[in-house]
Amino acid sequence: MRDRWNKLLGLLECESTGQLQTRSSALIEDLGFAHWVYTLATPTTVPTQRLGTLPEEWLAHYQRRHYARIDPVLDHCRQHATPCLWAADPHARRDGYLTEYFPEAADFGLSVGIGMPLHGPLAQARLLSVAVRSAEQAGRHLAKLGELQLIASFMHEADQGLVHKRSMPAATAQLSQREQDCLRWAAEGKTSWEIGQLLDIAERTAIFHLNNAARKMGVTGRRQAIARALSLQLISL
Repeated sequence: MRDRWNKLLGLLECESTGQLQTRSSALIEDLGFAHWVYTLATPTTVPTQRLGTLPEEWLAHYQRRHYARIDPVLDHCRQHATPCLWAADPHARRDGYLTEYFPEAADFGLSVGIGMPLHGPLAQARLLSVAVRSAEQAGRHLAKLGELQLIASFMHEADQGLVHKRSMPAATAQLSQREQDCLRWAAEGKTSWEIGQLLDIAERTAIFHLNNAARKMGVTGRRQAIARALSLQLISL
């Protein structure tokens, strides 16, 4: 557990996109996923992946066919915060290019996978999409969804730091001592109820402090708040 957590923290220490690519690949491949891509979730997405291991032949084909305009995974991740399952189902009824899109993706080894939206007020919507090697593997890979979400949050935070070259000073995100305490315990994996017990406060008060901390740092959700606080050295473990 501690080793995996240290590897996640290692994403925040990356000094280049290449380094982030290497470390992210190691974490994702450890979960058993064959291919992955991290990119903008927009209809005009340039099909060359921001980060990832998609086959170059598929990327070239994707560009020629202008598939970013009709990619259902991109469409889902723009509009939702929940993961989506995607599959090359030959029996599904589809319109237009979608009739060809999934079977063609399957020809490149992209038959089944999971798309994970990544949203934040300081960045455009992005996504992490992963593919498994076969439909038979899809079921057991769902059990790893929580780990994948954690990797996605840390990867997103690390990439935003590289893209925008921002080193947001701690002074611009003044967290109260209580907010820091709540975040530190959350980073240790404690629930809101457990944090309340440890700090002798109500569960709803713990939630209030965690939400306040996330708002001050310009992120959404507990995982992103932990990742941002660690990257800014506002908390330590």
